[in-house]
Amino acid sequence: MLKIHYWLLLNLFLTHFWADAQNIKLKKTFLTPGISMLVPSDFTLMPDEALAKKYLTTKKPSAMYSDPAGEIDLGVNITNNYWQEQDIPMLKDLYKGSLRASYTKVQFFTEEVRTINRRRFVVLEFVGTVEDDKESIMGKKNALSRYNYMMYTVVENRIVVVNFNCPAKYQSIWQPLLPKIMQSVKIRNLKENEPKNPTEGK
Repeated sequence: MLKIHYWLLLNLFLTHFWADAQNIKLKKTFLTPGISMLVPSDFTLMPDEALAKKYLTTKKPSAMYSDPAGEIDLGVNITNNYWQEQDIPMLKDLYKGSLRASYTKVQFFTEEVRTINRRRFVVLEFVGTVEDDKESIMGKKNALSRYNYMMYTVVENRIVVVNFNCPAKYQSIWQPLLPKIMQSVKIRNLKENEPKNPTEGK
């Protein structure tokens, strides 16, 4: 009887998350001039002040969209690093090593080179966990885990990074939908490295 109740609860749990994923509406959006993809319709462009607080890097992302609660991000970054397209497979190992060094623990789900809209991308899907040095009241270290879906390609000898990330607790909602979102990316050119106002397509 206990086993039956367990499977009923699990089924209800998965049905709830699947329903949430089905209700997410997408629209084509130009993240930067020449780079477009499907973005959840309730996501808005993150202002510079919020970017500076959330992404503590010397160079802010080229464009980042966030959900109304500010927990889930989707955006693009164009680096000034010089690479050649034939070196794309090398990026996979390079960024995997960098990610392992950035997190306390990394669990990879996807790590491959894939062709999307006639471009080769490194695809890295993973949950990264960072442990806080401070201990909780129960004597355990606090840990922050985020689900990430990242793609890297080379355009005009510069690395373009498309990144989705959210708290790991939302992984079940977004994971079924992300292939459609991420594989919708289209890159024509890199006219401007940091455009002022990304415009939405119709």
